[in-house]
Amino acid sequence: MPAPLLLAYDAECSLCNRATLWLARRDKRGLLLALPLRDPNLLALAPELAGRPLEKEIHGLDLATRQVWAGADLLRPIARRLPGWRWLAPLLALPGLPRLLDRGYQWVAARRYRKTGRPPFA
Repeated sequence: MPAPLLLAYDAECSLCNRATLWLARRDKRGLLLALPLRDPNLLALAPELAGRPLEKEIHGLDLATRQVWAGADLLRPIARRLPGWRWLAPLLALPGLPRLLDRGYQWVAARRYRKTGRPPFA
């Protein structure tokens, strides 16, 4: 069984909140630990995230290996931890797909506050 994965997400973003809730509902084994970026315990649990652009994209940390992922690269480690979704992890590594997913993720992440009209971390 894979180690727990800490997810650092922007709790000020409604899209991020909905995605985190969706993941929590599917995390039957308790392998995803989601913490808001502004949680005072975040960097104590994950000092590897210090200095990274946490406001720009979601970050994840494998709590056993201490490996860090960000943005669309997190899809594979998340899929490995969700029952019923593990089959997707190898497909997400198909040639060209990670780059395409990252471009899509970056496009959405850059526009996630347009609906609310407020800039991130204002």
